[in-house]
Amino acid sequence: MRRLLLGLLLALAGPLHAADVDAWLSRIAPALGELDYRGTLVYVAGGKFATLRVFHRNDDGHERERLVATSGPPREVVRDGGKVMCIGTGQAAVAYDLNQAGRWSPALALSQALRLPGYRATLGGEGRVAGRKAQVVDIAATDGWRYGYRLWIDRESGLPLRVDLLDGQGHAVEQVAFTELELGVRPSDAELRPSAEGGLSRVETLVSAGGAAPAWQVPAPPEGFELRAARYRAGGVHLLYSDGLASVSVYVEKAEAGLRGSRASQRGAVNARSYWLDGWHVLAIGKVPAATVDRFARTLRAVDGDG
Repeated sequence: MRRLLLGLLLALAGPLHAADVDAWLSRIAPALGELDYRGTLVYVAGGKFATLRVFHRNDDGHERERLVATSGPPREVVRDGGKVMCIGTGQAAVAYDLNQAGRWSPALALSQALRLPGYRATLGGEGRVAGRKAQVVDIAATDGWRYGYRLWIDRESGLPLRVDLLDGQGHAVEQVAFTELELGVRPSDAELRPSAEGGLSRVETLVSAGGAAPAWQVPAPPEGFELRAARYRAGGVHLLYSDGLASVSVYVEKAEAGLRGSRASQRGAVNARSYWLDGWHVLAIGKVPAATVDRFARTLRAVDGDG
């Protein structure tokens, strides 16, 4: 009888625990989108440290957000509804349309982690971030193609207060956390206004991959990764692959004839791999392990004889 009771408890523990995790994760998207707040974020990766001010406001369903670096070179990211502008990247300010091909905040995707292949979510303990009580949720990668995550979710609002990106050994390769947070405070128009003149005027769009196949594809990406979008450029293409949480960009462009070789690089949690062959340069880059970008760059193939 005791053994039977223990078996029933173990059988029930899985679904109940999953429901608890799902309840916490499901609070993330509404909190990020609907709450008014401003605060200070700290970002740590690859031995580098940066601080940012974040402002978010929801006007009857219309979201506006601005992140401004307060250390290092001047740079900012501004969102107004369905457009995102990146300023201070060394190029002219460009606004991007958001659609089903991409997500503005990776934390939004984390809310769907239980439904994505390649991840397993479990409840952790309790903690405190920026003076607020938090519930810890661990999202482990079930293979070596992607990173895992550890979240600290505000117990009161559901807002992610801290997100750690974890490698296969459980070590943090990137950390983002609030050091100060004011919930329920509505940022002013001035705090949300981009510093670039002309506002969100120049727009580029990633096209959903639901139409015709691009001239280049990765025939067998790692499990869970799918082609989500493509942008065609003169003599090349930008392909965006994602598993719903992690993403890899693959760039293909003409190169000088006779160039051959490869190069790998890493900056914090971001890995990149380049190949030069037969007059083409292929670059795969993403916030994924080095083996993942190597597979994307190495297995890319031309379609219909192009290349």
